[in-house]
Amino acid sequence: MNKLRVFISSTMRDLQEERMALAKAINKNRFWEAVYAEAFVARTESPREICLEEVRKSHIYIGIFKSRYGYIPKNNPQGLSVVALEYNEARNVQIPIFIFIFKNVSYREPRLEEFLKGITDFDKGHWVKKYSTINELVRFTLEAINSELIREYVKAIDAKRKEQIMNIYNLPYFERVMKKLKND
Repeated sequence: MNKLRVFISSTMRDLQEERMALAKAINKNRFWEAVYAEAFVARTESPREICLEEVRKSHIYIGIFKSRYGYIPKNNPQGLSVVALEYNEARNVQIPIFIFIFKNVSYREPRLEEFLKGITDFDKGHWVKKYSTINELVRFTLEAINSELIREYVKAIDAKRKEQIMNIYNLPYFERVMKKLKND
């Protein structure tokens, strides 16, 4: 059975508790699977390849931000952190992106502030939810995932209805009615 893959992206050292609480909450739903670095098995590929591949294979991206911009890998002309690379990959593959920012922080690294300005831009960014506690983060994330699933489900139902309505025009009865209207 395929599961809804939810990629959790954040700096690891300062957001370990948040990551684990969120992964546990996501994995409680038997139809969902949390995708996060701590759960990856040893593999031949580089960490960069694995992280970006896992984003591409996921259905939803969750970005959690607090005070750190994060590790900046070498061979990275733009000087982006791992979290920024993961975010850009999610954007490139056009999966739903949900951003959560810790609101009770007194200092953020300047690179993080700059990054957050870009991804929360009024015209080109994302609607952000700010959280104060781990429980709030978990609740807000589950609400966002459920809302996205309902939105996609309704969209699929609407598409099916539209197809059914269009099929009515192909019925023999409708064809006779159309001929009669043309002859009148």
